[in-house]
Amino acid sequence: MKKIFLLLLFMSTVGFISAQEENENNIETIFKKPSKVRGYIGSLNNVTTLNGETAYMSGVNVAGIFNDQFIFGFYKLDLENSIFSNTDNYIGTKMNFDHKGLWIGYIFMPNRKVHFNANVQAGKGELEIYDSILDSWLEDDFVFVVMPSIEAEFNITKFLRLGIGANYRFAMDVNEFNNYNNNDFSDFGGFVSFKFGWFK
Repeated sequence: MKKIFLLLLFMSTVGFISAQEENENNIETIFKKPSKVRGYIGSLNNVTTLNGETAYMSGVNVAGIFNDQFIFGFYKLDLENSIFSNTDNYIGTKMNFDHKGLWIGYIFMPNRKVHFNANVQAGKGELEIYDSILDSWLEDDFVFVVMPSIEAEFNITKFLRLGIGANYRFAMDVNEFNNYNNNDFSDFGGFVSFKFGWFK
């Protein structure tokens, strides 16, 4: 009986020491290596307003999905239709606007057929106004853009997801053109995105 007790004591001591060594080797960290990495590339189509006019913007987004829920990637949006200035300084002149930057998001319940994403896009925008007298484009080449959004996403196939959502574009540092400010290029919008990738 004494031998059995000593054997059990020895085994539990060895197990305790090995567990301690394992815990010491597995240091807890805030950022952990993801156990699963997926990704996609997709088209992005946004309807919004610029300078009080309806604007159609299109582009792409490329992102990685980590552990099925965390999104990190890049995006680019360009104005597709003609927008014209309506201020006294640039009346009737054509305008261009685009922006690009980082895409960060979180997917809620990604395995459901229909689920929701919360996203934030942040990056650099460029605003241009055509000067017909000088026959050249005037530029404000650093407009800071932040665009939070909420999105309903549909799992169409293992390779395709469809996203429909709403966003709000905050444009900051619009200061190169007279009679224009941040509010003229900040507004709500709606978007549709087709995402092609590997989601399982």
